[in-house]
Amino acid sequence: MFNLKFSKTMKDVQWSFISLATASFAHLLLRIVLGKELGPSGLGLYTLVFTIYMFGMQYAAFGISTALIKYVAEYNDDLPQITGFVSSGIVGSIVTGSFMSVLMYLLSGFISIQLFHNPEMVDLLKITALCFPFIAMQKAVIGTLNGLRKMKRYAVVNIAQHGSVMIVSIVLVMLLNMGVKGAVIGLVAPTIVVGLLSLIFIREYFASEQAILRTVLNKVLWFGLYIVLADSIAMLNVQIDSLMVGHFMNETEVGYYAVAVLFIEGLRLIPDSVQKVITPAIANFHGKNDYLNISKLIKITVLRVFVITLFASLSILLLGQFLIEVLFREDFLSAYEPLLILLVGSLIYGPISSINGTLPGIGKVNVMFKISLICALMNVVLNIILIPKYGITGAAIATSTSLIFTALVRVYFIKLYIPKLPYIA
Repeated sequence: MFNLKFSKTMKDVQWSFISLATASFAHLLLRIVLGKELGPSGLGLYTLVFTIYMFGMQYAAFGISTALIKYVAEYNDDLPQITGFVSSGIVGSIVTGSFMSVLMYLLSGFISIQLFHNPEMVDLLKITALCFPFIAMQKAVIGTLNGLRKMKRYAVVNIAQHGSVMIVSIVLVMLLNMGVKGAVIGLVAPTIVVGLLSLIFIREYFASEQAILRTVLNKVLWFGLYIVLADSIAMLNVQIDSLMVGHFMNETEVGYYAVAVLFIEGLRLIPDSVQKVITPAIANFHGKNDYLNISKLIKITVLRVFVITLFASLSILLLGQFLIEVLFREDFLSAYEPLLILLVGSLIYGPISSINGTLPGIGKVNVMFKISLICALMNVVLNIILIPKYGITGAAIATSTSLIFTALVRVYFIKLYIPKLPYIA
């Protein structure tokens, strides 16, 4: 089962893992610094702003990154097609990113005061709005690199993004004492720079034929529409707990909960790394009508990721309190109970999330959207019911339950559609 042959796929997984490991480390170190320097309240405020930024990024990128992964991998031997898709993706990302930037700027007051009762967030969200066109372009670039399976370049872009955000934010917070505003500027400024520089990696795939751009752009945006809806709802399914804690409680409770979520995000490192490689592989097999290999790839991926996730979960279970106290402060120990609850859902959801690209890869992106919608609605309802009564523990129960339900539903539909593919007939 554990054949470690140094194949192209293994190399790709390694680069994907290095990329996401760097991002995870940068994310962890920055949160540790913010927790120690700003306390639970400051960390909670930054977490709310960052979560809203993540939602805005989904709509700014408009699913174009995922569309490029699919189509670039599917037409990997057809340079004119790849050129058309990449060029259209960049143009589309600039348009959707700019629209999201304006929208976020205009809605910053409503989001801050009406939803979270925090006037301090208004200026922070306005600053955040500036980077959406650039993060959208960057997502289009890494989608292209992922589809081409140029994972080394893919890793370089991601490492540059997360590493620069970490360094600039820490300098502004620790050395210049700029507080949460410094952390937000540290997020926005490097994102703008890296977004522009990342275009260098795909410059050979730019085209100017307007007829090609119009035709392919429609295809990319139509596919992206389902992806952005599915991805934003999937993100809502994961992030709604933090937002609901911010709405029903305060930024200090969000800070405690953010620490618990931080450990869970570490658990997602392996499944997310694997998914980056599995998704274009499935799309490529689908383009060749090689459905038998799709089924084999799914089975071995889930099994391997489950073993790794189980080991990591047990480690967090045993060392969780110690790590919270050492990495943050003793007053963050309130995060341990919700962390244990979240571990249960993540253990089940993690292996399935490694094959999240299966349904889009075989052309069932609309099914993926419907699954995400149903699961997100369930999560929202559970959070509304449980958070006012049980606080951050209720948020953890709601999220863990939703993750388990989401995993089961996705397995059901993958099994439903895979046996109906042509190789069974």
